[in-house]
Formats: sequence, structure tokens, C-alpha cells
Amino acid sequence: MTIVAISREMGSGGYEIAAAVAKALNFEYVDREILMHAARVHEVPEEKIVDVADRHLSLWERFDEEKRRYLIFIEAAYYAFAEKGNVVTAGRGGPFFLRGVSHALRVRITAPVDIRVRRVMEREKLDQRTATAKVRGYDKEMAARIDYLFGLNWRNPDHFDLVLNTGGDMWDFYTDLIVAAVRHPRFQVTPESLQRVKGLSLAAQVRAAIARDPVTKNINVEVSVEGGHVALKGVVFSPSMMDSAAAVAKKVPGVSDVSCEAVEIPRVYPGPIM
Repeated sequence: MTIVAISREMGSGGYEIAAAVAKALNFEYVDREILMHAARVHEVPEEKIVDVADRHLSLWERFDEEKRRYLIFIEAAYYAFAEKGNVVTAGRGGPFFLRGVSHALRVRITAPVDIRVRRVMEREKLDQRTATAKVRGYDKEMAARIDYLFGLNWRNPDHFDLVLNTGGDMWDFYTDLIVAAVRHPRFQVTPESLQRVKGLSLAAQVRAAIARDPVTKNINVEVSVEGGHVALKGVVFSPSMMDSAAAVAKKVPGVSDVSCEAVEIPRVYPGPIM
């Protein structure tokens, strides 16, 4: 049931290592499948989900309500795969989604900038200046995405269980290190860790259901889960809107009961227009 969540820098070989680890462990390897799952389950255009997932840094702080909902759908899709276990993911914020899940091995794969630039030059047939700009631009964009989504520093090693420097091009060695870590008792599933990931997944499914419903789709609501109990907390213009969100939440499989805490903001009449 172990989950391997890999965050990688461009040119670090992270995708290749993730695929090799999945093959060695006979785990499922997912990347774009998360986006396809989100589009299929929530019945939204695949190209729009991909656009949100791959959006460039300069646009990340300009999400409208539609794109905010798509991010929620991607999160729910990630947890749907994580809940099954025996899976390797690369990218999509996996290590940050799985904070507090003890059977999740969170890995960061890095390498010196000059080595990453060289690899990108060779792989994409680019000159050094173009490859350098691409690598540094990717680093800046990813740092901004993780800060936007989680309020965390992407580069901080405290967020990972294992940080690998692949500057030595020892690909079998890097794969073997991760495989050995996965098999260590430290990363085996426990009843508590299983309950943790199930709770995170259920909360994400509730958020997605609320974001998908035509009545509640624009509500920004916090969701917490304990067992099958779901607690909703949000700011609304009318208590009836939170009641509608609760009704949606109750229909999500696995939810036993729902409680709500709403802060009502009265609509202000601007006065007559002169």
C-alpha cells in the first residue's frame, strides 16, 4: 500500500527514475493519468484540465472560479490514486498532498543547475542560453505553484523524506535507493496512516462534489473529515447556501453525517443610482 510521491526538477531525470521505481516494485505509475481521471469523473473538457495543470507562472494568480474548480478536481483525482496505494506519482504536488501520511515516501529529485542545463540541451537540441532560461524558468514557476497551492517552499528539504542529487548519472543506484526505502518498515501502511489518507481523499471528494454542483460550485468552503463525519466551514451570503453544500456532501459515498459552520456576509445595498 506504500505511496511514492516524487517531486523533480527539470533535467534531474525524475520522470525516468519514477518509471523505473514503479517497474522495479510492480507499482502503478501515474502522471497524466491524474488529469485524465479528473476530466472523466467530473465531466469537464480534458484540454481545460491540462491547461490549469500546466499553466505558466505569469498567469497563476489570475484563476477565475472555473479554474479554481478544476484545481479541486485535480486534487480529488490525485487522492483517488493515492488511496489505492502501491503507486508512484511524479509531479502534481504529490509530496505536499501527502503530508502526514506515514506510508507515503516523499522524494525530491534534484541536480546541479549546470548538469540539468546540459541534459536539457542534449535532450531537446537546444543551445546553452535557451536551455538555461528554460531550466531556471521552470524552477521559478514550480516554486510559485507550490507556494500558491500550499503556501510552502518547494525547495525546502524538510518537506521530503528523501532528497536525491542525480548529478552523478548513476541511474540504477538512484532507483535502488528509492526501492530500498519503500521496502523499509518505516513506510509500510498502518491502520492510522490508512485512515489518514482515506480521510484526505474523502475531504477532497466532498470539495470536488461541492465544486461540481451547479448551485454550490462557487462556494469556497473548508472541508475536514474524522471517520465518516464531515465538517464544512465557509463564508457565504446566505445560510441556505451552506445548507445546500451540506446536502451535496451527504451524497458523497463514505460520508455518514455533516456539520456546518457558516459566516454570513450580508449583501450591501449600494443605494439609489443618481
